[in-house]
Amino acid sequence: MKFDKEKYLNKRENIRQTNAFRGKLVNTKATISEKAISGIALSVIGNSILAEIELNNKNVLVNCSVSGKISSPNKNSTLIAVGDSIKIVLSQNSNNEKFIGRVVAVEERNTKLSRYAVGKKNFEHVIASNFDYLMIVVSTFQPNYNKRFIDRLVIASEIGGIKPIIVINKIDLTEDLAFFFDDLKIYKELEIPIFYISSLAGNGIDEIKEFTKNKISLFFGPSGVGKSTLINLLLGEYTQEIREISERTNKGQHTTSFVKMLKTNFGAKIIDSPGVREFALWDIDKQNLALHFHDFDKYRQNCKYYACTHIHEPDCAVIQAVEDGQIDIERYQSYLNIFDTLEE
Repeated sequence: MKFDKEKYLNKRENIRQTNAFRGKLVNTKATISEKAISGIALSVIGNSILAEIELNNKNVLVNCSVSGKISSPNKNSTLIAVGDSIKIVLSQNSNNEKFIGRVVAVEERNTKLSRYAVGKKNFEHVIASNFDYLMIVVSTFQPNYNKRFIDRLVIASEIGGIKPIIVINKIDLTEDLAFFFDDLKIYKELEIPIFYISSLAGNGIDEIKEFTKNKISLFFGPSGVGKSTLINLLLGEYTQEIREISERTNKGQHTTSFVKMLKTNFGAKIIDSPGVREFALWDIDKQNLALHFHDFDKYRQNCKYYACTHIHEPDCAVIQAVEDGQIDIERYQSYLNIFDTLEE
């Protein structure tokens, strides 16, 4: 059996998170101390949370931990995710100079990107919360983009209340950009913005800056697509570790070990995340999947059966639209593949 490094790393992180928060009493209606102040989780590593708070009219970074009771409305879910609005009780450390904090509450998440947690049944792994854009970063080649992966993230964006954006990196590796315009036109038709960039040459970076200005954006995508290089350019300084793609596997290597929120000098906030190869959708079943394929919308209402799955039923208007070339065949194949991975 081939060793799956990504699955191993994700499972190890889930175990670490579980152990870190084991023994914490989660209560959805706990009384919150009057001393608690509001903050934003910038990074979460085990039981250690780096938060930003406003103190004496200044933004201050505080190292926090979780102990005892914690109030949270998020059941069967990641206890604290990057972007979460949290309540913190402050105290001063032994040198009496810096504040440290204890997280006592997590507030409702307005938006989020979630997936099934690896190795934990019926548990939601929240990658990040309370952000505006999901920047789906893929590349033309090395590695080639996968539209079925993009489709999963578009669906997850809609479920989480986020606007999906597609970023195609490494356009410097092709002389036929028109091919990609045509291949990805379905997403334009679905009103999903697409940026064509080259992190290596610097093409398209200014457009990304302008688009994400004054917004919070999660940059998410497969390993090896140049996401760390892109984020370095947006930050204007070399803060991410960059590694060359593995020539042996051509699948890239992890360059980001945990999720973290970073500030730019042009008003945007960036949430960086590890590269992934798989994405298991959360909070969706077979019956509702077609509702997230909006290119099916004007056809599925004409199906003979109300609960049509658009796979085998007679007089299915969606299948007929595929056969007539009105629905992109690859989108339909993507629908079939995702359908097969979902529970009833």
